[in-house]
Amino acid sequence: MATSRRNFLRSGSLVALAAGIPLASLERVLGYDRGGPAMAGLTRKNFAEHLNQDFIIHHAQSKVSVRLVEVESLGAATPYGEAFSLLFRGNHSTALKQNTYVIEHGKLGRFSFLLVPMRTRDKSAVFYEAIINRLHG
Repeated sequence: MATSRRNFLRSGSLVALAAGIPLASLERVLGYDRGGPAMAGLTRKNFAEHLNQDFIIHHAQSKVSVRLVEVESLGAATPYGEAFSLLFRGNHSTALKQNTYVIEHGKLGRFSFLLVPMRTRDKSAVFYEAIINRLHG
């Protein structure tokens, strides 16, 4: 049975969630503020409200425009948070490698996500996926 890269990454993310790694402890050590204003608006609902809108990815000395084409829940939300994926559609002429990029949107502001190039049936463009996981306590 062949497994797509997207399904493999999604399954791997869910396995990591089930492992129960104490991420809250690591966040305190690294100085991350879970309840801070920078992450407050980055919810599945807020991204869904901006579906089919353009986002700017800062790459080296240039800016790459991508469009948010899919927001998908990766399981039920818990009292601690939620997990979801974002799929962006870009242009072949400015294909990006897997990396953490600063992303900008007029309403959501600036934030950094790990973007992974994805293979899809649509060969007319390149696609990037970001997995947001806040299902820890």
